[in-house]
Amino acid sequence: MKKGIAILALLVAFQKINSQGSLQFNQVLIVTSSSGQLSVPANKVWKITSQGTSGGIWYDDYSSNVTGNWTITNPHPCTGATSGSASVRYLRKRLCPTANNVLIINGTKSNMSANGPLWLPAGTTLSISTTPCVNTLNPNMSSNTPYFVYDVTGSGVTYYECAGSINTGVVPNSILASIIEFNIIP
Repeated sequence: MKKGIAILALLVAFQKINSQGSLQFNQVLIVTSSSGQLSVPANKVWKITSQGTSGGIWYDDYSSNVTGNWTITNPHPCTGATSGSASVRYLRKRLCPTANNVLIINGTKSNMSANGPLWLPAGTTLSISTTPCVNTLNPNMSSNTPYFVYDVTGSGVTYYECAGSINTGVVPNSILASIIEFNIIP
């Protein structure tokens, strides 16, 4: 019995010697490319739980023009006319590639989707790099001009649209990363 108690006491002492502490939830951080370079504070760890692209929808000329035939079930998207037809531009609506956005951890690029959740120890630096997409329309689309859209941002549907102007040029694009910060309790 004394031997068993001695072994148990030794195991408890050994456990305390090798203990690395525990984690206590502190806060949730939302980080974007406009957050600049951040550092994990002393006595803290960060767990990057998810990231996603915010914004970043761009257009390009998809194909030659198509003829829009306006009917009761397919009215002119700008005027509402239910008769007539017009030659309209055929555009493709796309999301900026996620490869345009990367996390930079201690100077090294990381694609979160390939690695799953990331744990960052105290002293680690984090920033977000984004490369904007570019609308490549030629010429630009003016306001109140109908166009036919092949929308590949999700479902791959086609439809007529009449929106504000779409201009050639840079499209805003950013990452939104969710981080859980933990305190290290010795």
